[in-house]
Amino acid sequence: MRTKLGVLAVTTAALAGGVLTQTDQAEASTPNVVVDSLSVSAGANGQSKATATVHSARTIKLQALTVAVRSADGSNNDFPGATATTLGPRSATFTSGSRTFQPGSYTYYVAYKVRDHWYSVSPVKSFTAGTGSTVTPTPTPTPTATQPSSSSPTTTAPSTPAATPPSTAAPSTTAPTSSAPTTPAPTTPAPVSSAPSTPAPTSSAPSTTAAGPVGIPGTWHQVFGDEFNGSSLDGSKWNSNWFGCSGCVTKPPNSAEGSAYSPSQVSVADGSLHLKLAQQPTTVAGKTYPYVSGIVTSNNKAQFTYGAFEARIYTPSSGSQMANWPSFWADGQNWPTDGELDVLEGLGGSACYHFHSTAGGPGGCASGTYSGGWHTFGAEWKQGSATYYYDGKQVGQITTGITSSPMYLILNNAINPSHSGTNIAPADMMVDYVRVWQH
Repeated sequence: MRTKLGVLAVTTAALAGGVLTQTDQAEASTPNVVVDSLSVSAGANGQSKATATVHSARTIKLQALTVAVRSADGSNNDFPGATATTLGPRSATFTSGSRTFQPGSYTYYVAYKVRDHWYSVSPVKSFTAGTGSTVTPTPTPTPTATQPSSSSPTTTAPSTPAATPPSTAAPSTTAPTSSAPTTPAPTTPAPVSSAPSTPAPTSSAPSTTAAGPVGIPGTWHQVFGDEFNGSSLDGSKWNSNWFGCSGCVTKPPNSAEGSAYSPSQVSVADGSLHLKLAQQPTTVAGKTYPYVSGIVTSNNKAQFTYGAFEARIYTPSSGSQMANWPSFWADGQNWPTDGELDVLEGLGGSACYHFHSTAGGPGGCASGTYSGGWHTFGAEWKQGSATYYYDGKQVGQITTGITSSPMYLILNNAINPSHSGTNIAPADMMVDYVRVWQH
């Protein structure tokens, strides 16, 4: 999350042997690349290739343009043929080289390199390779391409799809994407009104404390939890802004985000934590953000090395897609050395996951719809691996770059202004509970 966003989530990366690795800073001056169309087709002898039509709001020279591919476990399977090119307002078509795929499910998206950084761009699509490498694209709603604002940072696909999509974001990869988190200096609290409340969705009764994380095997004991059954945020567990003074309005973790974070946008009611996003210009440290939103972190109050992390969340929706950039993640004190565990990121309408470190930010996006209702998002982090579970079902696993330093928890309802296809405001991200278990 700290590392993502642009047209989705800015994940910067170096492409070497088909591997995208993240950097820590999204550049606000990076021009947006817009994907007009993207498809994968099967050819002779089981060979498949990708075709993408893209443009940019202004003329830019790309060091490379390609179509990145991630398998269900987050492995890189990019199409060959990355090429240097110049983009402008007139659409240009890129056709990759051919390759075969092992049977399984894959996600794919456009990625490009500029100023020695890689960025991923929504939409993130999917296809299934069957016996004989037959490729069957899965219909995926594609956000209408809009002319991105030249002042908005480019988002990347997940961490890769990073992130998945546009990691890493991210983040993803991402979009997502990540810029190194900023640690704003204490600022004078600015008066900020709460975002208009959205009607509470119909949902099942809040879950009660469980014996263990949903779907994650093993014997566990709970070491942290908040059921949000009170009438206010528990200050012994959470901060309601990003690295700021108590009660202050602060900058976002990622420079690609479009909202400042205010404690006024955080509340606890009806058995849930509410993180409300409103379209309300808010100025922090001389910069005006078009939105204001809610975030909570357990920094300096609770952090963990390894374990199972889980939250039951209701994310805002845009049609059948996840709206905005809602996130549930954990982060170390020294980013990216200490690592970043992204349990959930809403990237380009999809639910995505990543793990960031100095080794990169691999990840993926889960198939299926995880918006418009309550869903459980969890991850098991242990030595050498991070495994992700959505609604109790394993959706991905990462086994590279897994760190071992303590991390604190973060939940935030972020937004990327340039990714207008799935953005909505006001929007209320609700959390039924957060729990952490260890063996």
